Amino acid sequence: MEALKFYSESVISRIAQTLTESSSALVGVQSLLDDLTAGVGNDAGAMGCFMVNSVAELVPYDSDVTKIAAAYSNSIQKLLAEKLQDIKTGKQSPEQLAAYVFNTMQGIRILIKSGATKEQVQAVSLMTLRNLR
Repeated sequence: MEALKFYSESVISRIAQTLTESSSALVGVQSLLDDLTAGVGNDAGAMGCFMVNSVAELVPYDSDVTKIAAAYSNSIQKLLAEKLQDIKTGKQSPEQLAAYVFNTMQGIRILIKSGATKEQVQAVSLMTLRNLR
């Protein structure tokens, strides 16, 4: 459990740093998606995300993993929502946009683990960025 907590904190910290250092919400989201895309075709990407793997395998059976995963999801979505405050897409709130981006990021991690090409991942990233404009 400690390894999953450490992993969670590390990922949240990296995401916070990326978003803080980005000049705009779109630049920040693009940076996050580019970081994920960099995992295509290498061992780290093929292994997948420790959190996504843990959620898929253990959440139905382990309440500690469920709590860690919920905190991870909430923390990342809060960071995203704070950065996405300035994006005006119509009816979606920053929190809804954050949930959308978070789920896209999780989905990309699964795509990469399942052998997606760089082009496939980039297409998903591009569609996500277009939907935020």
